[in-house]
Amino acid sequence: MSNKTLVGGALLLVAGLLILGRFSSNNIQSSGTAAQNSASVGAVLQNNNAPDFSLSKLGGGTITLSEFRGKKPVVVDFWASWCPNCRRDMPNLNRFYEKYKDKIEVIGVNLQESESTVRDFIASRGISFPVALDFSGQASRAFGIQYTNTHFLIDINGTLVRTIPGDIRESDILSLIQ
Repeated sequence: MSNKTLVGGALLLVAGLLILGRFSSNNIQSSGTAAQNSASVGAVLQNNNAPDFSLSKLGGGTITLSEFRGKKPVVVDFWASWCPNCRRDMPNLNRFYEKYKDKIEVIGVNLQESESTVRDFIASRGISFPVALDFSGQASRAFGIQYTNTHFLIDINGTLVRTIPGDIRESDILSLIQ
């Protein structure tokens, strides 16, 4: 084997390790395996003001969580297109949003995927609630997100009242409105 072949192979190995390290450094997993850990994150934040964020909104502009304080309760859904639980849950969340959007806001916060990936996913599922793009992980760090498909219920005063790891139900939405 020539030195040139060895050097080329070593460079490919290093590049592969760097790419693998990038994906594993996000430490974001699917909620189907660790709902209890996700619930403990919400327990730390519960009954406190929800962390504020201002993120780019899919389709243009920005969305700021605190803009809804005093106006509407909010469901913040942290998700990713590769998450099988998110794929299953988002159409249900969208149905609840369509039914109750005059009483509640839903914000889907995508976890560090490209805008084109998010746009294609949202379009393919007919999602109509606002989607925020958390490119840098700012919002997910503020909320302590470790798992996808995690929902935070925030009351009209901006207080985090409940964390729902996994699928959200209509009764969860109603409990926030009432």
